Amino acid sequence: MNQLYRALHIPPKRLLRKLTGEKEIYTIAVRPVPRAEGADPLPALGGTAYTMLPARPGFWYADPLLYHRDGRRWLYAEAMDLSTGLGRIEVCELHDDGTPGAWQVALQEDFHLSFPTVFDWNGAIWMIPETGSDHSLRIYRCKKFPAEWELVQRFPVDAELCDTILVNRTPDELTLLCSETLPENQLWVRYRRFVLRRAEAPLDPVPGTEPEPAAPAAPFALLPDEAYNLQHRENDLTSRNAGPLFALGGQVIHATQVSTKVDYGVYLQFFVRRGSSEVPLCAAMPHNVTITGLRGEDIVGIHTYSRDEVLEVIDARYLARLPKLTPPSAEEEEPAKE
Repeated sequence: MNQLYRALHIPPKRLLRKLTGEKEIYTIAVRPVPRAEGADPLPALGGTAYTMLPARPGFWYADPLLYHRDGRRWLYAEAMDLSTGLGRIEVCELHDDGTPGAWQVALQEDFHLSFPTVFDWNGAIWMIPETGSDHSLRIYRCKKFPAEWELVQRFPVDAELCDTILVNRTPDELTLLCSETLPENQLWVRYRRFVLRRAEAPLDPVPGTEPEPAAPAAPFALLPDEAYNLQHRENDLTSRNAGPLFALGGQVIHATQVSTKVDYGVYLQFFVRRGSSEVPLCAAMPHNVTITGLRGEDIVGIHTYSRDEVLEVIDARYLARLPKLTPPSAEEEEPAKE
């Protein structure tokens, strides 16, 4: 996006703060799911304050996505290295009272990673992070939970795909919903749906013949859902996932992130899924959200949402003056793994 155009159209007070050295960074914040009578169960109408989670020095954290295993809750997230400008995936345990364990590095590549969708499938734990800058969609399998992962397959794609969520799974295939960004202006997006299908087992050879030796078959095939994609040909500012689907009041809710023509990930829009369509439910604006330790005027965007029966987590973009970076110690860089 043309940075001069953006600078000319963002609010003057915000522009002044950026010109005087403040930066836009992210934080992850958590709160108990509201349960008081009359309280809105989503962040659209305010409620109790969120608490920021601590970050590793030299990093900010975004894209918080929850995963449960053996009765414990784990938080996977993007950790942005301020010295390189590249994100990696980190994980910590998140207790019922909202306090986190130590961050562990789960996945790192030589390109940007974010939005780690983690899920169970066919007896294994899988991750599909955002790898759009690599022009690929990748699926990883967990070798040792929670922080050792191996690449299973890379699918090259022509577009930059981002923020993949799982919308359906069977033993043989996954249905994935991604967003494709417009190359010349990544604020503009459109949904792309794919089926990730297990490769079929090879046929038995005809008796009396010797089959030709073949290269090992790839474990999966990635197939575009052409009918769905034809219905979503136009780019807009709203067709971008903000977190996994979740159930609330007997309904399936889809959280999306909304940008403006000059600003990325400004607020959350929640939809109720009804068959093949979605109906708007509510929106959560930055001024609806209170985060302990941040002034309301500092918060300029919220763009990820994940929840379970006890906690909900968001990320928030805010203005702050960053301290001078110092090289991390070995202990800070690689905390002990459980």
